[in-house]
Amino acid sequence: MVERFQAAKTNLQLKNSSEATIRAWIDELLSIFGWNVQNTQQVQTEHTLGRSERERLHGIGSTNTRPDYTLVNGNVPLAFIDAKGLNVDIEHDKDVAFQIRSYGWSIGAPFSIVTNFGQMAVYDCSVMPNVNEGADFARTFFFTCDQYIEKFETLQAILLRSNVIAGNVRLAHGNGNALDENFSIMLGEIRKELAKTIIKNNQIDSISTLSYYVQIIINRVLFIRVCESRGLEVDGLLKRFSERNFWTEFKKSSYADFYEHYDGPMFKRIPPLQSLFIDNEVFEHFLQSLYYPSPYRFDVIPLKTLSDIYDLFLGYQLVVDGEKVTDELKSEFKKSNGAVTTPVSLVNRVLNCTLTSPVIESLTIPQILQLKIVDIACGSGVFIVGAYDCLVKLIEKRLSLGEEVDDDFAILLNGKHILTIEGRKAIISNCLYGVDINPEAVEVAKMALSLKLIDNYALKDFGKVGILGSQILKGIGKNIRCGNSLVGSNIETLYPSILGNLHELQATNAFDWQTEFPEVFAKGGFDFVVGNPPYVEVKNYNLELPYMASYIKKVYSSSKNGKIDLAIPFIERGVNLLNQHGRLGYIIQKRFFKTDYGKGIRKLLTSNELLNGVYDYAETDLFAGRITYVAIIVCDNNRDNNHNIWYVKSSDKSSLLLPSKSLTETPWNFENARLNALRLKLSEQLGMLKDICHVKVGLQTLWNDAYQIITDKVENSLIYGHSIIDDNVVIEENACRPLICNEHFAPLTKRLYTTFAVFPYSVTDDGEVTELSIDDFSKLYPKASAYLSKHKDVICNSVETLPQKNSAYSQNEYWHLFTRVNNHGAVYEKICVPMTAQYTQASVIMDKHVYCDNANMFFIQVDTIDETHLYALAAIINSTIFNSFARSIANPQQGGYYKFNKQFLDPVPVPKEAFLNGDKNIQKLSKIAKRIEKLNEQIKNGLGTQTSGLLLSLQNQWQQLDKVCDKLYGITKPENKALLYATPRKDRNPYGKED
Repeated sequence: MVERFQAAKTNLQLKNSSEATIRAWIDELLSIFGWNVQNTQQVQTEHTLGRSERERLHGIGSTNTRPDYTLVNGNVPLAFIDAKGLNVDIEHDKDVAFQIRSYGWSIGAPFSIVTNFGQMAVYDCSVMPNVNEGADFARTFFFTCDQYIEKFETLQAILLRSNVIAGNVRLAHGNGNALDENFSIMLGEIRKELAKTIIKNNQIDSISTLSYYVQIIINRVLFIRVCESRGLEVDGLLKRFSERNFWTEFKKSSYADFYEHYDGPMFKRIPPLQSLFIDNEVFEHFLQSLYYPSPYRFDVIPLKTLSDIYDLFLGYQLVVDGEKVTDELKSEFKKSNGAVTTPVSLVNRVLNCTLTSPVIESLTIPQILQLKIVDIACGSGVFIVGAYDCLVKLIEKRLSLGEEVDDDFAILLNGKHILTIEGRKAIISNCLYGVDINPEAVEVAKMALSLKLIDNYALKDFGKVGILGSQILKGIGKNIRCGNSLVGSNIETLYPSILGNLHELQATNAFDWQTEFPEVFAKGGFDFVVGNPPYVEVKNYNLELPYMASYIKKVYSSSKNGKIDLAIPFIERGVNLLNQHGRLGYIIQKRFFKTDYGKGIRKLLTSNELLNGVYDYAETDLFAGRITYVAIIVCDNNRDNNHNIWYVKSSDKSSLLLPSKSLTETPWNFENARLNALRLKLSEQLGMLKDICHVKVGLQTLWNDAYQIITDKVENSLIYGHSIIDDNVVIEENACRPLICNEHFAPLTKRLYTTFAVFPYSVTDDGEVTELSIDDFSKLYPKASAYLSKHKDVICNSVETLPQKNSAYSQNEYWHLFTRVNNHGAVYEKICVPMTAQYTQASVIMDKHVYCDNANMFFIQVDTIDETHLYALAAIINSTIFNSFARSIANPQQGGYYKFNKQFLDPVPVPKEAFLNGDKNIQKLSKIAKRIEKLNEQIKNGLGTQTSGLLLSLQNQWQQLDKVCDKLYGITKPENKALLYATPRKDRNPYGKED
């Protein structure tokens, strides 16, 4: 092919050749790499414009044309290729580079290409383009055709269809900057500028009214810009408005032309909005971002990307102080540092898991149009739009099978059935519902549906599909409502005093489902509830919306345990909104599968046999800029469908069915159903850890940076060391307490005391605690008191002190005390257990006045405090059996670690009766544990000498420990032993070479 091209060029056959001629060569090139240019499911090509057409486009301000080729997978655009004539200098023409980069960046493509076959430039499209950048900026490769053979492997890596579809093409140019983030930032600036000019020139009652006006204006401008790019409005219409008086012209068109054409929520007539006076300068800035030389290409930006932009944008709220306008993260997003968007792959997976049923596949089109689907925390509407796409596919499938409909519902174009505007409206108006507490989000969701209605029609088909008619958006968005999905109007009955706080009453925004959607509940409820409910902890509302926080705890049976997040009551509410055959599908944080606060929802779903299936994501980077542990949970209100629960793991697509009886309110373990069943059985037969001991939290100082001292040496009853805030600390040893931290921890080893906590308390051997005022502390320990006083200002400015928390304490006398008194009286022998570890580990601490660090070290108190019981229990916790059970219900972390919180340790089975009675196997375990501890000490002290005999003995003792535990647990069946010993421990030789 290269030889033919070079020969044609030499023979002047390509002289004055058009782009159409060059495209024939590019067609053949693409076919070499697996692309069928004739198949619109693989490659979509643009009509080549003639000179008169180009001149007309330039005449109305359209300076750029879409690239000639869009590489697609079905309807999903993957990358662009633009064909140029041989007279174009691809290597140096920066305008050519800017055009192709802008289009690629606007769809989030990894790369895009411009070529005339004689030359080819490959651009990294992760970098935001700038019209002033040279042609070589973000250009990863530049080839001439005589290099194609030599560089064939590189070309293949970039262009091979299977590589592009799999997403394997990643060009590392530098730090990318995604379109959604940049556009969201731009909208945030426009919002502030609009708000400033509205406040300056108009009388506005409230921030909520101001925010509403600003949102409506931004939505309308963007909607018209998208309509221009799709050919529904004259390209450059908004720029024409700015040539006169933008705001006056735009208001006039919104009230007349746009209202007549579109109607619907986008252009409903709002008289107060029409009377606003707004400086035109703010719109000049806005329009500069919407037209060339801006890099945003609205003719290709996917609607999902626009939704993502708004999701990020809506995470902020306006703040007005006089004429000063700023924006800040909404309170619910501050902890997570902003909102995140739901990737389309997750949206589709939720819908595929939820909207699946042989019954659905067999529905006729009228029956499909009777389905009711809702997202009860809809945000920008991504799940509603996704549900729309699912219903379109169902209907198109019915049409392909020969089902007949009226001509105004669907037409046949080029052998394919296409829904008309009326057909699309029927789906949106009859089937799709959404609720959100944020009024701005509601307006955005309505805009998303409006854009979906007009999207993906070819310009030549506008007349046939009815897009040129009047009021084409009428009724679109009528089912998208603003309200609090979790709080009903009965909040006024349960908490009458809320009526005295109109601000909180308005912010709570109670919502009555039956009143708002009577047509749905006349048929029993929704067929499907889908979404990605917020993960915000309910406690975040204790200050701003205390009645709402109390209401949720009171009304929702699932939400009474611990630090629940909003997703928990959203699951319960969603299930309650279903009809008798309805299904629910959510993306949720899977922490509740195992945490203590999830006990309520686990009980609700399992005792009522509501759980249908789980799609478990092993990936933790699904959401941009976040580490998350998520899963899709599917519930079905028809219990007959839930006798066996399906479970799929994303990492290997393995699937299994679990008997519904195998899951209870105890932590869920899907990955090993047999292990879970064995754990439940042994817990019932033998007992659990919580039956024989108490897992407790350690010492929480006022501020670790100041109070935790790392020792360099201890001499003459003085500690010489350092803290985070002071490199040279000298304090009395008796002013401190040894602190066991989760550092280099190993099972059954003696702990060295290298960290001490400054401890302004007096504790007797009986555990009686006395607080020491700063004066008393100074008299007893002048050096320690001087150290704290030296850093008083930084301590008090860094944390909340006890007097600030409790006014009964004097700031002058008690500023230095801890705000939480966690087991200060625990002066007895104990077992220490690290919270974050790869295995369950335990060591015995026989020194009484030693504490564990609250951050990551628990301790265990046994009722019978003697060496036999302490060492025996430590042996059990260090056993392979205990570890297997604990890991099966603990929360996995990165790097093979687990969170062994109290709620994960308490339900682990242990031989209760044998332990309490101190039978012979318990005594035997205790002796083995002591031997292991002694051997570890000898091996540590004998490093560099011959220790092979000691290592062999250590290995033997661990084997004996496991054998005794087998007897105590009654593990005799080979299949159970294989199950429990499937994951060997690798922490049993901390001071020697591991086997």
